[in-house]
Amino acid sequence: MDDAHGGRGALSAGRAIAVVVGVLLLAGCLRGQGARPPDWEGDRSIAFPPFYAQSAVQVGSNEQAYVLNGNLLGAVQVAMEDFFPKQSKDTPCWGRPEAYRYRVIRQDDVFFILIHEAPNACSNAFICVDTGARYAVSLDGRILRRSVGAEPEAPPAPPGIDSGVLEGVALDGGAP
Repeated sequence: MDDAHGGRGALSAGRAIAVVVGVLLLAGCLRGQGARPPDWEGDRSIAFPPFYAQSAVQVGSNEQAYVLNGNLLGAVQVAMEDFFPKQSKDTPCWGRPEAYRYRVIRQDDVFFILIHEAPNACSNAFICVDTGARYAVSLDGRILRRSVGAEPEAPPAPPGIDSGVLEGVALDGGAP
């Protein structure tokens, strides 16, 4: 009877579409800030610090107690959730957080996080080529900048630098 008037069939299809759209929107919200396009970088004016300019304390050593700030843990978690795909039992070693190391520098209200592969985490099963990422995360957990893969630490060279010559002066101290 409902099919003769086209009522129930059309209504069911409409409800199904609404449910699917609702689930997709909810899934995007569950990731915290929603899914970003892979090429999203954020504010490029934020400069990442040199992560290896100073030595770091290895957290997680045996029989040593550490106190970690909740904002620090939250910032690292935000970066990890952005960097790693959804985990499953089939996720390969190189796609898991434990196959990476995390270096964190706090400058004022921003955490700078370097995620890079741990050399022996996957029994040397994967090769490090343009892997890892750098993040700038605010105290409130917003990603301010993201750089995935190989990007130079310093901004691009200014015009005038070509083949080791800077404004008529050779970088090796000799004549141009």
